[in-house]
Amino acid sequence: MRSVARLPRALSAALCVAFSFSAALHAATPAEYRQKVGVYVWGRVASGLAGAAADVKRLGADQVVRVFIGPGAQWDPPGQPANEPLDVKLQRLDYREFIDSFPVVMITAYDVASFARYKEAPLDQETLTRTRDEFRRFTVELSRHPGRRILSNWEFENDCLPDNWAGCIEYYQARLDGIRQGRSEANALGYPGEILTAFEFTILPDFGGKRSGLVDAAPQLKGVDMLSYSAWWSIGHDLTAGLMHESFKEALRRIRATADERGLARRIIIGEFGEYWDAHPNAERLKAVADACIYRGVEYLFNWVLYDQPGQKDEWGRDASHFGKYRLDGALTPQGEAFRRWFIPAAPRGAPTHDHPAAKAPVRKANP
Repeated sequence: MRSVARLPRALSAALCVAFSFSAALHAATPAEYRQKVGVYVWGRVASGLAGAAADVKRLGADQVVRVFIGPGAQWDPPGQPANEPLDVKLQRLDYREFIDSFPVVMITAYDVASFARYKEAPLDQETLTRTRDEFRRFTVELSRHPGRRILSNWEFENDCLPDNWAGCIEYYQARLDGIRQGRSEANALGYPGEILTAFEFTILPDFGGKRSGLVDAAPQLKGVDMLSYSAWWSIGHDLTAGLMHESFKEALRRIRATADERGLARRIIIGEFGEYWDAHPNAERLKAVADACIYRGVEYLFNWVLYDQPGQKDEWGRDASHFGKYRLDGALTPQGEAFRRWFIPAAPRGAPTHDHPAAKAPVRKANP
């Protein structure tokens, strides 16, 4: 998992060539945003996972969410140090209640059995077996409760060191095999939860000479239900909303072409997309991304990130803390205000108010 927030990188000239921007952009409806757009709960949270769930719903994004679960305190949203296996951690009240609060939850999941060691060198068979079994137990535990749960890695190209992709692919397959086995057991027991798998990558095919996990890793994996594009390379810092729309249109074209050529899953998630609210406070460009992806059949999109992360730096040591919908004190950021409006249906003509929960819910006041 990353230790710094990600700076939206300048879009490659290869993606900018031959854009034919049409002024008639397709706008999604509030109902479509609710069904497809979620927020990534990562890093420091304001008041634990219960507070995070309430803040997500206060935005109006009450159907879809993404969260991390894994070893130790470093990536635990409430910062608890327990180094428990995934199935044990899931039984923790705050995680269980958070996940049960949303119909669809994408979970960036990492096991205790092999955490971090898979990155650098191939794992021995005993460790792979323990990884497989931990994901099996985790899947069974998840399935006990209703809802769609999507189990994913994060950004294969950044998760795995370049000289150990073969070993990393073996580790990823062990995860997938465990999930598949757990899903069979849960189905036999009649558990109501739906468990899906996703493979996340961040480099598009034929992008700037960079090696793509979608091209070189995904075709070797069995049991992947969805492809998740962590879309930072498609977000140019100086692109207009219209060009952002075209950038994602091109990204989706490349992903689907590769999926068709290599026999991969065609169900697509945008696992991460975001931008600094101090540079782009009105979220017009983010809305263009969401509209482009929803119109072109993307199943879910996850905006980075729920809370600002003070002290975070980008690759060049610059301030990278302003991605949040909220500040840590609970106040909405300008981007959060704009994002919240996506989910509010227009009032009928002549009606004084509307009754959407996002419009009625009071925003948590900042601490004095």
